[in-house]
Amino acid sequence: MAMAICILFMYGNTFAQPGTENYTLLNVQTLKTKWPDKGTLKERDSLVAIYNNNVVKKNEFVLSHRELAHWFTADNKDYLVIEEYKNYETLEKAFALNDELEKKAWPDEKVRKAFMDKMGGYFENWHGDALYRSNPALSK
Repeated sequence: MAMAICILFMYGNTFAQPGTENYTLLNVQTLKTKWPDKGTLKERDSLVAIYNNNVVKKNEFVLSHRELAHWFTADNKDYLVIEEYKNYETLEKAFALNDELEKKAWPDEKVRKAFMDKMGGYFENWHGDALYRSNPALSK
């Protein structure tokens, strides 16, 4: 039984972190939206755009970035943020650079916290994370 577990663990690791193949890594973050008092879609999108312009778009390690809001059905609270990285190392570098870029964009800690709190007011205090690898051979 122990041998089978070891083999499965090794097999899973082989596919979980590809080596030098032509793959990219996608981080998919699932959020749930909410509406603060007097909150509007226009304000939420404006706050997210300000953040993206000051942080995400200046982050050289982010190959692509997409945000998807659930559009049609009774429960439309799902919100996805999908970012693409060259590999796991650049994902870690991107996270560190995001912190630096946030501090550069909002040098005053109180102002930064106020902005993040206001933007965060549009999302529940929950998120899910998943990492995926692309397979260019199966992509259009």
